[in-house]
Amino acid sequence: MSPRYYIVTAILVGVLTLAISWWKQKQTRREIFWVMIKVVSALAVIVGGVLGMAQLLVFFGVAQSGFFL
Repeated sequence: MSPRYYIVTAILVGVLTLAISWWKQKQTRREIFWVMIKVVSALAVIVGGVLGMAQLLVFFGVAQSGFFL
């Protein structure tokens, strides 16, 4: 993958972490760290779900191999 995707993902995680921390009024490093862990976990679940759905569609013959949503 291109380094651009890693940079965009890191910026997305940072912005979401800061926005949620500000919204929930988290102030200590530990609280902000746990918000970041939750953001990364949520993004991993979303990406895993999309990739899983694509594989399921390939398995059932709805999509071709290499299909990506």
